[in-house]
Amino acid sequence: MRITTLFVQLAMPAMLLAQAEWEQKTSCTGAGRFWAAATGNSTVAIAGTGRLQFSGVNNTVSDMWLYTAATDSWESIPAYPGGVREGATAFTIGERLFLGFGSPFIQFTNDLYEFVPATGQWVQMPNAPASFGYSHGFVIDDTFYIGPVNGSGAVVAFNATTESWSNVAPFPGQDRRAQCAFSANGKGYLGMGAFVFGGVLGDWWEYDPVADAWTQVASISPVSDQSTATEVGGRGYVFNVGGNQRNLYAYGAALNEWTFQSTLPTDRIANGTLFTIGDHGYLVFGEKTGVGANIPVNELWRFTPTGGTAIGELSGGTGLAARHHADGTVRLVSSAPMAAGAWLELLDAAGRQVLAQGVPAGAPLDLLLPGSLGAGAYVAQLRTAGQQERVKLVVR
Repeated sequence: MRITTLFVQLAMPAMLLAQAEWEQKTSCTGAGRFWAAATGNSTVAIAGTGRLQFSGVNNTVSDMWLYTAATDSWESIPAYPGGVREGATAFTIGERLFLGFGSPFIQFTNDLYEFVPATGQWVQMPNAPASFGYSHGFVIDDTFYIGPVNGSGAVVAFNATTESWSNVAPFPGQDRRAQCAFSANGKGYLGMGAFVFGGVLGDWWEYDPVADAWTQVASISPVSDQSTATEVGGRGYVFNVGGNQRNLYAYGAALNEWTFQSTLPTDRIANGTLFTIGDHGYLVFGEKTGVGANIPVNELWRFTPTGGTAIGELSGGTGLAARHHADGTVRLVSSAPMAAGAWLELLDAAGRQVLAQGVPAGAPLDLLLPGSLGAGAYVAQLRTAGQQERVKLVVR
């Protein structure tokens, strides 16, 4: 186990130079489009619906495609049974694949279907108690959450075990469409998008299903209503095209911050769709905007989180630090004695608690970290009376 640390006062900008490698995969056999829907499980994904062109009529489609990651191949599956759609949404619960909502023209819809790969058939689910279009939600355990309902802020939840709908705490942020959403570490996250009557947003909100409550978290910049999000390995990722970008960002709950990951190695693709298969994220469909016009594409790009090099953060007065030794062991140490009631936590990049324990008072901290830590970014957080210190470290 190798640790990389570097310290900087918290008053200075925090940095995390993490990486995600992009690789182009086989393009979908179907036509290029935008405002499409896609979702994946551990082995396959479904993708389709959407709009072929901005102008003209009969440009909204219902065709659907199945992508198999192991063979990097596409095959046609039965069209979406609800008819043509743009701005639909798709999600996965366990290995189950669902698609619904969206707009056939102007109005929004409330239907939902499950696609069963083993039979190649669609199965209708109960209609939602509200209609949605160009809206996206998140999954926590066996439940999918979507909102806000246009004009009301209401959020509804679909339980896949009971195949039933219910209402949860309303969304406290501003009404919006074209938002991004993902789940991580047992929480749901929703943000960005645009006001119904104009204005683009960059705020983000966290939903706690245990408390049935929303909390505002770090905003993202630049703002966008043409971006997309997914979760990979317990961490949320946003492909942000705001400000003419084509950059991937990750959200770290431990420090409540967004960190740049990498730049898509092709022209900017707006209104595309992220989905996840196993340990990889994928971007499919959308519009290339770097060639002088908006060109719908059927390209598929895969990103793989790879970790990176971190800059640590230090505050308070005990001198918290991480030291690694030639034998591979790593110790968290302090230069000053610990006060009574000191508490140490080690969190991974997604905010999951890896270690938590009290620290003996009267002597400097000297703690051997577990040798079983996997590769990735971590945050060591020390709380003492009246102060808190953090150090970020990366295990390679």
